[in-house]
Amino acid sequence: MRCSAFAIALAFTVGAAADENPSRYGISIYNGASSNADALFEAVDADAGTAPGGYAVVRDRRQFDLKAGANTLQVRDVSRWLDPGALSVRLLGDGNGAEILSQRFENDPLSFDVLTQKHLGHIVEIASGDGAAGANTVSGTLLSSAGGLTVQTADGRVITVTEFSRVTFPDLPKGLSATPALRWDMTAKNAGAQVFEIVYPTQGLGWRAEYNAWIAPGGDCKVDFSAWAQIANRSGNDFHNAHIKLIAGEPHRVTQASQPRPMLMAKAAPGHALAANDSGMAGDYHEYTLDAAVDLGSGSLVRVALYPSQPLPCERQYLFESTRLHVNPGMAPMTDRGYGSDDEHQPVLATLGLHVDRPLPAGRIRVIEDASDGTPEFVGEDHIRHTPRGEPITIDLGDAFDLRGERSQTDYQIDKERRSMNESFAIRLVNRSAHAQTVTVREHLYRWTQWNIVQSSTKYEKRNADTVDFKLEAPANGEAKLTYTVQYQWTESYK
Repeated sequence: MRCSAFAIALAFTVGAAADENPSRYGISIYNGASSNADALFEAVDADAGTAPGGYAVVRDRRQFDLKAGANTLQVRDVSRWLDPGALSVRLLGDGNGAEILSQRFENDPLSFDVLTQKHLGHIVEIASGDGAAGANTVSGTLLSSAGGLTVQTADGRVITVTEFSRVTFPDLPKGLSATPALRWDMTAKNAGAQVFEIVYPTQGLGWRAEYNAWIAPGGDCKVDFSAWAQIANRSGNDFHNAHIKLIAGEPHRVTQASQPRPMLMAKAAPGHALAANDSGMAGDYHEYTLDAAVDLGSGSLVRVALYPSQPLPCERQYLFESTRLHVNPGMAPMTDRGYGSDDEHQPVLATLGLHVDRPLPAGRIRVIEDASDGTPEFVGEDHIRHTPRGEPITIDLGDAFDLRGERSQTDYQIDKERRSMNESFAIRLVNRSAHAQTVTVREHLYRWTQWNIVQSSTKYEKRNADTVDFKLEAPANGEAKLTYTVQYQWTESYK
């Protein structure tokens, strides 16, 4: 149960829809990586009671008929996962002197356990047996729901029923419903229709970018690149005729204590293809506005166009990275001879490099390529982070089938008096494909912070403080080799 009650010291208000016109929503949905886990986009038990992640700010405008004097208003069609402590409302128009006195969010889920707890001390009727003919019925005051249902009958007997087919409760307790509710106590100087705007942040709404890169046939590497926005609604509420903004960014927030679902297309105006337009910036974040109002049903996934398809050059790349160890400057040099050595054959990672002249919100990218018979085939997918305009992206496609690598330590020497050690490696790449391939060999110099490559059979490029890249040309149905020696030195004495 989540329940919050607090006083409002503002002359603003909200309430339950007294008119029959559909609510008009404005929703800003964020796609920060910290809240948009994959589970938000997968089928999850709606009764699990676990917050689904995601983050959005909902703006809900409604009209209510107020009477002069005291009013009690209630709204039921709101997100189950709203943050009641951050909820705010405002009166639109002259206000008629309306003032909120108290506000409450009621979110007791309608379940068997809650119903039995609410009816302790009240009369219930319990039926046991499989059918009407063989059913036995007992009626009495409910005493306990632990280990079965225990009741006291009218003649004073106490009976515990452990197997039952139906329980009949006398009524629905006040404040309990299948949906969450907002409730306000307020006053108004004058009677009349008033429009209010409810604003609240909520979990259960999220979006992520979905990119497709279709590799074109031919010798040159080119892709047909397209981008979509996938919106998930697991808030427990339907948002009809909603105006949606998608915010690409990760605002700082204070931490609070599967099978894929079928894709549903949003309902837009007849004959109108729904799309999201880059509408500028929201603070330091990019903003995309859907060009038509949509019906965003609870439990639905909606897919809209984010960018039009465009041809782009690409670069096929291969990476052999036998170890991902990094130096730890807070420790002593790693002098164990076998540290980081692995002589086993290891795969070579296939990647695809792209430059896109657009900001890319975080999301998933899939790569498709036509097979030799022209059939489109899936060749890999990856997650990308928020990427500024023009920044390169590298897509991990998986292990290259015909490429293998091997890294072995060929020499190791340490001179503790001179505080230095030399380590040599041999790297062998085997290419069993019918085409020559260029492979990047990435080596991490993980033993200490002060290092120098004193010998190498191939030129290298320094990537950062402890990483270097070598480029090797592996011929078709052949192999390529690399050798290098790194020297580590230190100035302090370590035991």
